[in-house]
Amino acid sequence: MKIVYTSNAGSTERYAKMLSEKLECKAQELSKAENDGEEVVYLGWVMAGDVQGLSQAREKFGELKTVVAVGMMPSDKSKEEVKEKNKITEPFFYLPGEFNLKNLKGMYKMMMNMMLKMMKAKVKDSDDPSDQKALELFEKGFDAVKEENLDPIVEAMK
Repeated sequence: MKIVYTSNAGSTERYAKMLSEKLECKAQELSKAENDGEEVVYLGWVMAGDVQGLSQAREKFGELKTVVAVGMMPSDKSKEEVKEKNKITEPFFYLPGEFNLKNLKGMYKMMMNMMLKMMKAKVKDSDDPSDQKALELFEKGFDAVKEENLDPIVEAMK
């Protein structure tokens, strides 16, 4: 078994490396991983509900042992939406990642800066404290990547 991942800002890569240590197997970026017949646990980051690299991983490796999505703030609703949108039939886990505008590059940074402007406009006209909290997290960033988040995945792999 091996861990294959696609990461944009680093949290998916961090999880992949932690998981590979726990499962005592190798972790490789999707672009560098070869199909050598080993079972594959795939980790990809989420953007607009899409697990990035998942279709390429399926194309390259066929059936995957498990799919792990890493997103900003997963909820039960968002987990089900991601699972449905990506047609995930494999065992599926959704982990909280990190967010920091400074770590983003290219079009993702541009898109998130536009989103920040929209959030600021919304909060200005809102009485909802959760809107203010969301803006605060967006501006300051957060890091929810923790080794213990992997426990359910490790348990399922045993």
